[in-house]
Amino acid sequence: MTMTRDQLLALDAKGEHVDIQTYFDIQKFVNHETYLLNHEVLDEWAENLEDDLVYWAPIRENILRRSRTPEITTARVSLFEEDKDSIMMRLKRNDSGMCWTEDPPTRQVTAISNLQVFHTDKADEFEVHTVFTLYRSRFERDDSTLMGRRKDIWRKVGDEYRLAGRLILLQQSTLLTKNLNVFM
Repeated sequence: MTMTRDQLLALDAKGEHVDIQTYFDIQKFVNHETYLLNHEVLDEWAENLEDDLVYWAPIRENILRRSRTPEITTARVSLFEEDKDSIMMRLKRNDSGMCWTEDPPTRQVTAISNLQVFHTDKADEFEVHTVFTLYRSRFERDDSTLMGRRKDIWRKVGDEYRLAGRLILLQQSTLLTKNLNVFM
């Protein structure tokens, strides 16, 4: 059940919509994930990550419509591409006192909307699309707003859902923020 970047790129919101109970259950998990990120309860957030997680934010290239070249490919450089192990290392680094980009910590508020949930060809996996706005602030004059879309794979494990893949599509092709040490 290993997730790949190609699988994330192929998510196209064309599957069958889930029933209302499944939608509501996944919405609760997405909302809880946002709460954990906004309140920096990152160890608990990481417990909901699958071992084969792909957490990817590719750089979008500005391409003219007539070129018919995709703005995102797996061959181009990414803002970040992480797995569960690299995320766990980031969390340990944040707690070490040696991470100057997080001392003082970033204050962030993420708002999630436009939730859509679809069946996939696997009974225990769901394609989840959302839109997000992330406001982040450090010090007195260091702030930025990031907006984008997420294409996720949430996997049902027992009575819970766990994040197996996330494609983060920021609307900016050039980031003006000084650092990007937050989870989206």
